[in-house]
Amino acid sequence: MSGGGLTGDDSEETNLPPRVTARNAPELSILGMGFAHPTTKITNEFLEQLDIGTTAQWITEKIGIQSRLTSLPIDYIAKTRNQHPSEAVKVANDNAMTLGLRAAQDAMKRAGITAKDIGLLITNCCTPSATSPVESHRLAEALGINAQAYDVFTACPVFALHIDYLANFESAALPDYILCVSTATLTQHVNYSDRSDGAIWGDGAGAWIISPRKPGKLRVIDSLFHSDPSRSQAVTVDTWGHFKQDGRAVRDFSVRQTVRLIKRLEEEFKLDWNRDIFIGHQANLTMLNQITGNREIPDANHWRNVTEIGNQAGAGAPIVLAMHWDQIKPGQRIAVAVVGAGLSWGSVLLEAE
Repeated sequence: MSGGGLTGDDSEETNLPPRVTARNAPELSILGMGFAHPTTKITNEFLEQLDIGTTAQWITEKIGIQSRLTSLPIDYIAKTRNQHPSEAVKVANDNAMTLGLRAAQDAMKRAGITAKDIGLLITNCCTPSATSPVESHRLAEALGINAQAYDVFTACPVFALHIDYLANFESAALPDYILCVSTATLTQHVNYSDRSDGAIWGDGAGAWIISPRKPGKLRVIDSLFHSDPSRSQAVTVDTWGHFKQDGRAVRDFSVRQTVRLIKRLEEEFKLDWNRDIFIGHQANLTMLNQITGNREIPDANHWRNVTEIGNQAGAGAPIVLAMHWDQIKPGQRIAVAVVGAGLSWGSVLLEAE
């Protein structure tokens, strides 16, 4: 798919429903962010050695990912190709909860608060180890949080969903500190006999502390989230099976929809790509380069981590922001545009204080 195709008719997803905002909508700020990854690396050379019809050069040229981080032992992948995902959880070095726990602790430390300050925990997880209790309840127990906790879930675009969800409460209904967590161990659901899926995924967790009253490093200027459930089967993760997607359809949708999201922010908020920052869904570098090329975003202002870690689902974009936390400059605006399963999409515009 050529970048030139992105400038054609984009009427398909522009007719969004009216945006609803609470009468006394909160002025949300992000006070701290954290992240966690497993330590085992899957290199392109390792995938080539699996002899599944791919080479390190092909992976680099087609998707631009050099390595990914996995919660699975590398010898387990080499021996079994993860043909039975129900067995993967038994040998994994990490799961979604352990990664989410470390990311949440990191975020609270950066925000200068403790678990007792948290008044609400919302969690996103597409690879839970059990359906009940939900991931947020397990995480709250592990952290020692004695407050409301529940899952608000959409997989990849969750950074936009969580912020837009909170923006539609009235300010008085929200506590001072809200912990949001997105965590996933997709490599435990990958068929490593499939050259495409095996080259994409990495595991990780991202967390962020939001407040409707306390000032923070980043102020939320704008948020949007929308979904099209008629295409929900384009991306699926079976509970004890393999990840599956309609690769070409999802790729084309993701690139076009991200460009539309950025265009809206450019038009409404006069973004300056010589100063402002773009963070996209960390699907693969080839797709991200198509997007930044279309919008003429310089490489220095395109923050990413997909080349070293792989696609971390809903954790990817917030992890990028967390990894660059100390590089954020006052007055800088950060546009986060994310797309994925659902199919769903959304954006958040942040401004550094």
